[in-house]
Amino acid sequence: MVIESISANGRGDSKELDGIWNKGILCRIQGGIWSMEARLDPGDLNMRGEELPDFVKLGSKKLLPDREKQRFLNTLGRARTVADRLGFPFFIGGSYFIPFENFEQLKENIDKERAKFFGYVDEFIDRYETLREEYLESYSRHAGSLATHYPDVDYVRSKFKFETIYYAANIGSVVGDQGSAEDMYLSWAVSSMNALRSEARQVADAVTSAIENGTLDGRSMRPVQKLIDSVSSKDLLDDENFRGATMALAGSPSKYTASQLKKVANDVDEMYVRRVLID
Repeated sequence: MVIESISANGRGDSKELDGIWNKGILCRIQGGIWSMEARLDPGDLNMRGEELPDFVKLGSKKLLPDREKQRFLNTLGRARTVADRLGFPFFIGGSYFIPFENFEQLKENIDKERAKFFGYVDEFIDRYETLREEYLESYSRHAGSLATHYPDVDYVRSKFKFETIYYAANIGSVVGDQGSAEDMYLSWAVSSMNALRSEARQVADAVTSAIENGTLDGRSMRPVQKLIDSVSSKDLLDDENFRGATMALAGSPSKYTASQLKKVANDVDEMYVRRVLID
């Protein structure tokens, strides 16, 4: 784990925008794996009257079965999914904003995935020679053109990476295609808060339908509890009416409390978000 303070462009600061770091921190999950592929040689395509072998891809050829790569990709994917679930994608390259309330849960989940990842690396390295020989044997007619592309085991191990960086960024002077840091920040905040409110309206509709269908039970109320957790940790606007309506639906589920939640969970606009988070 790396904890840093990073300036997005090395210039300036904005106290108005820095208030976000009182609510959470950024997380960037960086990962890499050995491609298990090699560039196609001209001779690979010089097969008159022959059908191309299935290890050939557009511009490259596979050196091992896809399944060997997939579990590494799945592990990195699960780590990024939990960051997305516990926070919001941020507008600074590939980062997620994680509210402090969710930080420990995020770190625990990512640490588990990281341990799995490097456990898979150790297992893969132990099996590397065997995997290579089995693969070459399965394509014995092309073994000569494939065998020269396998790197040594130390190089292979060096290509596997899984690093998590937690940081706060000085974003006051960021300028991008979408405008200034303030413009980008407001656009992100409006989008994130409206996504949370859209989730609340969907939950309210689901509870209403369950009441009408006579199927309201503990299972159908689970999304309400999930919503309570999300609103508690992820509502950057600290909207007491929104939080109160969510709690009311959980404590007394009815068409009325569902309609009240939908009423207060209306979309917010940039002017409102600016007033709460910046002004």
